[in-house]
Amino acid sequence: MEKEKKFDIFKMVIIIACVISFIGLLLPYESSIGEYKEYLQENPDTMNVKEVNLTNKDVVDISMVENFKVYSYAMNNSEGNSWLAGESTINFVLTIVLIASIVLVLLFTLFNKRILSMIFGMLLLGSSLLMNYDIVDRGVIPSTQYTYGISYYLYPIMAIVIIVSVIILIVKNKKSKAS
Repeated sequence: MEKEKKFDIFKMVIIIACVISFIGLLLPYESSIGEYKEYLQENPDTMNVKEVNLTNKDVVDISMVENFKVYSYAMNNSEGNSWLAGESTINFVLTIVLIASIVLVLLFTLFNKRILSMIFGMLLLGSSLLMNYDIVDRGVIPSTQYTYGISYYLYPIMAIVIIVSVIILIVKNKKSKAS
């Protein structure tokens, strides 16, 4: 009976990590700083990205969902700018992979499919690291206008928590079958 409780604790850790990851979609991925932040706060109702209906107050802290809107628009409306279309497409796909990975980790954890949970936990880690690399490589963050938001750090940490918890579940399962 005691083994069951420990087993369920790690399953619960994965479920909580997935819930936190869903919440992270709405938390800041990029946070404005300095004079730029002051400007945004002083002019909150001015349209910042008119095409996707984002005002200055919306871009003080930019979440993954807001980035997704911008990438979606730019991917479909970048006439003649193949770099912008390509960059937007890559980030659009990475965001979809990240969201799908969270959903699938949660689903496979609930159905005790540990290997599949591990695979999608690794995809979550990979997509978050690639997004982080890309945004830093393009010079978006850190810059004179933006710095790292909480979601920048959140996804790699949550992915590692998920992967480690799945590994522990697999090991515990193998040990319980061996005894």
